[in-house]
Amino acid sequence: MNPRTQSTKPITALIVDDEERAQDLLTRLLSRIPGVEICGKAFNTDEALELIIANDPDLVFLDVEMPGKSGLHLVDYLKKYRLNTTVIFVTAHAEFAIDALRASAFDYLLKPVMMSQLTETILRYKAEKARPSQEKSAESLSVTAVKPCKIKFNTRTGYILVSPQEIIYCDADVNYTGFYFGNNNREVVTVNLGRIEEMLAPYSFYRISRSILINTAFLKKADRQRKKCLLEKAGEAVFLDISPNHIRELEKMIDNSAGSTP
Repeated sequence: MNPRTQSTKPITALIVDDEERAQDLLTRLLSRIPGVEICGKAFNTDEALELIIANDPDLVFLDVEMPGKSGLHLVDYLKKYRLNTTVIFVTAHAEFAIDALRASAFDYLLKPVMMSQLTETILRYKAEKARPSQEKSAESLSVTAVKPCKIKFNTRTGYILVSPQEIIYCDADVNYTGFYFGNNNREVVTVNLGRIEEMLAPYSFYRISRSILINTAFLKKADRQRKKCLLEKAGEAVFLDISPNHIRELEKMIDNSAGSTP
């Protein structure tokens, strides 16, 4: 194929969502991005699978929650039938982000989809396709997982948008979770700590007890005698209880990721 012809070939995209309004919004946004062509729309997994087989799209924008079979079921089918297409999850629930990563999705977008986020995803896809095949690896997913972004969390009265890098620590609040950002700024979200731990797994968080999850980026000190760890952000010091066993586990994790001096 002529290189010029190949470079001008449009990116074909399939939209899979059980809500017509969501399909229409994504259609309008994609139509504003040069070089992207929508090759089909599906309301469920079975329709999507037929269209993927028929059209071989470059991208599949896939809703996670749908009646009957979920978007995760479709990913299983793609793997089973060895259909080589790139999946981008689109979901209204931030807690599905970790499921998207485990399913080896290229990226995930939170509803309502923002034009800036969609454009960034398409640009990253183009850059990834342009890279020599020998340079591509599973590491690209890890890069996606830790990219700076805000995650939407529901609260008792609405929702908040949170950058994981801003959280100093999380604490269990019955079936909810508190995020502490410093300067007495604390927000409570309606997700339990276990699920929060899964969602923040791509970032540098560690569970120091049943009720506390810390951001190790702010860890300054661990004291075995006092059974305390010190977190520090913008000059503010936070001391938290930690067991000797967790101090050792945390030390091993840090040594493995960054190395240490005896």
